[in-house]
Amino acid sequence: MWSSQSYKKKGLKYGRPISVLKNGIEQTEAVLDHNDQLPSILTLKHLSERTGVSLENLRSFVSRENENSYTKFSIAKRSGGRRFIRVPSPPLNHVQKWIHSYILSLVKPNRASFAFVKGKSIRDCAEMHCGATWLIKFDIVNFFESISEIQVFNVFNSLGYQPLVSFELARLCTVATPNRSPRAHYKNWHVIKCYKAIKQYEQSLLGYLPQGAPTSPALSNLVMSRCDEILGGIAKEFDLQYTRYSDDITFSTCATDFSRGQAKEVIRRVNKVLSRQGYLPNYKKVKIVPIGAKKIVLGLNVDGDFPRLQKEFKDRLRQHIYYLQKVGPVEHVLARGFDSIWGFKSHLRGLIDYAKMIEPRYAEKMMEEFNKVDWPF
Repeated sequence: MWSSQSYKKKGLKYGRPISVLKNGIEQTEAVLDHNDQLPSILTLKHLSERTGVSLENLRSFVSRENENSYTKFSIAKRSGGRRFIRVPSPPLNHVQKWIHSYILSLVKPNRASFAFVKGKSIRDCAEMHCGATWLIKFDIVNFFESISEIQVFNVFNSLGYQPLVSFELARLCTVATPNRSPRAHYKNWHVIKCYKAIKQYEQSLLGYLPQGAPTSPALSNLVMSRCDEILGGIAKEFDLQYTRYSDDITFSTCATDFSRGQAKEVIRRVNKVLSRQGYLPNYKKVKIVPIGAKKIVLGLNVDGDFPRLQKEFKDRLRQHIYYLQKVGPVEHVLARGFDSIWGFKSHLRGLIDYAKMIEPRYAEKMMEEFNKVDWPF
């Protein structure tokens, strides 16, 4: 239990100046006033002591001097192109996990947000739109990478952390933008006011949220809270249901008198909000799904009272099981181009586990068939 008097008493015992102690009390209580479960972080050295990561390491991450902060690799996107993943080095990963566990996980995002939220699932999000007559769907281009370190700074600062600590926490949760990056052509990615108090902190371009860091999912939700609030207001104005699952934005209505003209107005206003907040709407993926058309949200069928797996998903799963039992795992895996039987087995088991979250009874039957397959030891 925090006690300012106890803190002051211990500080004086160790010979700390009263002005320093008063400053520490003020900073700590600013955080506790926002959320009494959040930890006090007075300096980078204080964070070093809390996390067990050396001050030297933390300073190198914040100043962007450590070139080995992240390991970068890419994976193919279903829609084409590559998705870049950056895995933090062990000490940075440890710090980011600490920040997530002791700070970010204790702050609730907007209730319209469903991804990366404990107790919420893809099914819960889709269920909000069950029985809809109209759907309007949006997508954001390079969602995580669109979030700058200033936006991350604002999250920590809004929780009561003083500016320098908020800046250092933001740097620990973002990745540096190379000088040759396309971002250099956009004014909003240029640092307007350099941090001159600590010379090695100076950068010409703002960093951004990396995919692969344990802090990025929660931070993306908290950064989007204001945007969620505005989009939720648009939804209320048109009597719509609004949800966001990471970069997938969905509006729906069960009304029969909703019109395509109203849908187009919603699209215009939502795109305007996203653009003003610094996001690039994926105009190619904006969809109006009218009365009578098949309603799919996050890959799930929401035409009925409950979300259901799509027929295509079930057909693919059933076909895998059929050939595994007919020709055996070796031939089927070779025919489908998988690298290994065990990799394919894990993939198939993952599909069944996903199905279990949506349709438990169906998944149970598929699991029975999965276990009948003569898998090699």
